[in-house]
Amino acid sequence: MRKKVSPPNRDARKESAIQKEILTFLSLCGFFVFRVNTTGVYDPVRKVFRRLGGFNMKGVADIIGVLPNGQFLAVEVKTATGRQSLEQRIFEKNVKANHGIYILARSIDDVRWIANEFNQAA
Repeated sequence: MRKKVSPPNRDARKESAIQKEILTFLSLCGFFVFRVNTTGVYDPVRKVFRRLGGFNMKGVADIIGVLPNGQFLAVEVKTATGRQSLEQRIFEKNVKANHGIYILARSIDDVRWIANEFNQAA
């Protein structure tokens, strides 16, 4: 007797999978976007993540880009239950204060509007 396998729960997906899906979608739409890794480098001797240098800013969004009109784009990706840190909320405030677009995305559906806004299609 075969064990019945349920479809994957989209809400249980990892943040990295959602990031990849969003990056792929925005890239296919022709947007200039890239992933920002702020985790640091793992030091196996000390068993900790080392910071990448003195110029890294805490709270920077996961995906950064420039829209066709030159506007700055920042996409912070969270799981269904993920929450922004204080630093991420400060970064969001700074992006919006400087006329950039900041999106808190839990799925690809949260960024689809940007392609429609700029008539870009995947």
